[in-house]
Amino acid sequence: MKPVLLFSLIILIQTASAQSLDYISIRKKNGRSIKSFYTGSAILLQTIDGGYLQGPIKAIRNDSIYITFYDIRSYPTTFGTYMRDTVAVYYPVVHYKEIKRIHINSRRRFLQTTAGPILMIGGAGYLALNILNGALYNQPITDKRNLRSLGIATGAFGLGYLINRLFSSDGFNKKSQQIVYVNL
Repeated sequence: MKPVLLFSLIILIQTASAQSLDYISIRKKNGRSIKSFYTGSAILLQTIDGGYLQGPIKAIRNDSIYITFYDIRSYPTTFGTYMRDTVAVYYPVVHYKEIKRIHINSRRRFLQTTAGPILMIGGAGYLALNILNGALYNQPITDKRNLRSLGIATGAFGLGYLINRLFSSDGFNKKSQQIVYVNL
């Protein structure tokens, strides 16, 4: 009798202290999950009205997300420096259909950060210098050798612009993905 009572007491304690099983998932249109957010995980989201909320998730239940929001401000001290302190803690509630975008990742690759801007700066700089030198030294811009150099510089600028447009990402989910509330 004692082992059954002890086992049922352990099960009761575990279920009473367990987290909510509900979660928010970002999925592709085919249903494949990209990232899921549970109680306790950090989240950065943009609401439909344009506001941003960031903080740990306190709870997810009844189609809503409860986020812990810390109001942190700086106060001057008697020594002439500033001290940061938490003024208040708020728990804003957001319905999952009021979420416009959720931040998935902040990792950016070489093409996004370096290759595109370098190609654009190099191509535009060479174009500007070539045109200025042609104007200063009275050299024709339509010379065959000069046109080839201008074409290469224009191509480098165009390739950099194309890389920036194709591989740009701010880390938020795309329009082809959907935010799904999973109730377990």
